[in-house]
Amino acid sequence: MFLSKWLRKVNVFSSHFLNFLTSSSIYLALNSSLVVFLGFFLYGTEVSLATLLAAFLATFSVYALNKATDKAEDAINRPEISLKNPKFFLIPSLVALILSLGIGLLDGPWADLVLVAPLLIGLFYSVRFSKKVPRLKEVVGVKSILVAFSWAFTGSVLPALTKSVNYDLVLLVFIYIFFSLLVNTVLFDVLDLRGDQVSGVRTIPYVLGLRKTKIFLILMNSCLLIWLVYSASRGVFLSCMPALVFGVFYGYVMIGHFVNHRFKRLRAELLVDGEWIPLIAILRLFVR
Repeated sequence: MFLSKWLRKVNVFSSHFLNFLTSSSIYLALNSSLVVFLGFFLYGTEVSLATLLAAFLATFSVYALNKATDKAEDAINRPEISLKNPKFFLIPSLVALILSLGIGLLDGPWADLVLVAPLLIGLFYSVRFSKKVPRLKEVVGVKSILVAFSWAFTGSVLPALTKSVNYDLVLLVFIYIFFSLLVNTVLFDVLDLRGDQVSGVRTIPYVLGLRKTKIFLILMNSCLLIWLVYSASRGVFLSCMPALVFGVFYGYVMIGHFVNHRFKRLRAELLVDGEWIPLIAILRLFVR
């Protein structure tokens, strides 16, 4: 009896804690740090904890800002967020941005330019500056492309600033992260389909429908198979290949798991956004 009651309390606490991590964007920000961590490993350079922290804060700032501007969509997709005053997100966003840029200066001014780029993209993505000009997120496909580009740009360029890295390696790392995140963002568009329809945001699932969206996702994820073959033929990232191969097949599993099925959003956020956690864990096992 006592054990059963204790387990229920642990379950409730765990649920609340995980909801807090995902709704506050802390979980997303942690995973953005892991993407930068991946870049360090692929380049074979020493990991900078300051750079990881700067990436964490920059991502937190962008997504906190997004929560303040997406009231219409979140009213349906995430009602617990839409009820909060925009200042609840704007103030932490500003503080995180200032801290991120301050820490980024440790790696030089170029690091700050990389860190601020996703925020600038996020502003044009989320905010309507003119009634005649739509938000970028309202243009079909742009939403997913911009999110994937922002993560890939930060994850590939930021680690390369700490040590000289060949441009072709930076491009390869960018491509891997970009296609992984493109699949990730479109999967969330599937989950957010109802809210996006109501608010007029024309996402890829909204336009293509679920069946064609699934085909699109499989094709995008399959581009990474070509990437793996090309990289192996070049003799680059060989020690990291087990983790990179896992990342590709993890994408296929997520596509099959979440398209055409309805799950609680928390489960999707933990599994889809958290794809970098097992990838990095495998990387640490095979790379010393």
